[in-house]
Amino acid sequence: MMKTSYTQNRSPRLFRIILPMVLALTVGTASAADFIRIKSSSIGGSWYAGGAALAKLITDNYPEFIGVNVASPGLDNETIKRMARHEAELGFLTGPGSYNAFHGKGPTWTEGQDIKAMFGLWPGVINAIVMADSPYKTLSDLKGASVATYVVGDVNGEQVLELLKAHGVTEDNTNFFRIAKSDASRMFIDKRVDAIVYYFGYGHGNLKEISSARDIRFLPPDQAAVETFLAENPFYYLGDFGEEFGVPNAKQLIGPYLLAARGDLPEETVYKVTKVWYENLDWLREVLPNNIKYMNTKDPTAGVPIPLHPGAERYFREVGLIK
Repeated sequence: MMKTSYTQNRSPRLFRIILPMVLALTVGTASAADFIRIKSSSIGGSWYAGGAALAKLITDNYPEFIGVNVASPGLDNETIKRMARHEAELGFLTGPGSYNAFHGKGPTWTEGQDIKAMFGLWPGVINAIVMADSPYKTLSDLKGASVATYVVGDVNGEQVLELLKAHGVTEDNTNFFRIAKSDASRMFIDKRVDAIVYYFGYGHGNLKEISSARDIRFLPPDQAAVETFLAENPFYYLGDFGEEFGVPNAKQLIGPYLLAARGDLPEETVYKVTKVWYENLDWLREVLPNNIKYMNTKDPTAGVPIPLHPGAERYFREVGLIK
């Protein structure tokens, strides 16, 4: 079994394992085949931490590869475009983002993108956040409020708008700020917006910052209003969320996260990356304690809406996780 380790007197915090990112600056002076660039997210997100962990696993266990965590805002479309331009080999994606790209669904995509799934990760949670003392009780109450959500063109932002529209909250009757998640978090803490609606979820750094700075609540959807949305978007389900951050649980929309690879990556490369992740789950539980415990390690295809890469499929068949 592959192992990665750190000395007993060193903290395993992930800022200590992101050094491979620096190597991205020298990609032009070495063979690109030696680098496995992982498009994750901005600092603070669970994808960023996951990308850093995977980069370390790759670099520590395979002398022929150097893992690079490419940290920037975790927008699905940006990630997939980087993969299409061969600026990244792997990417963290949401279910809707990967599904739309693979099938070439508009408005972003006019043709299917050559991406394949490797395995499902921990789920993501679309959190609708307000101050604890606000008058808002459900998503429908946000009509007329100031609400921050994803930048224009992001698939998850469009889904948030669809969700809110099902509750009567539209761009015609509500003041939307389409900005980056980190900026929205700061605006919310400063009380410059009434609510923010983004994928935050388990272990998210921005959500920890928000819940430490302010007393907050999560707004649940209205049952009747959300039923149509769920029927049209089968990636999601409703689940309780909040206690991890010291906030009373509320029903929130939960959807899949997954790791994807370019479809043209060699089978052997994807096989090795899949193998090193699954054979180091104990270590991953230590460095990603808020995330790996929610990962369905018994069914790597759970919630994954696009086909597996042959390299990942080969590994899972070998170990008996798929037939």
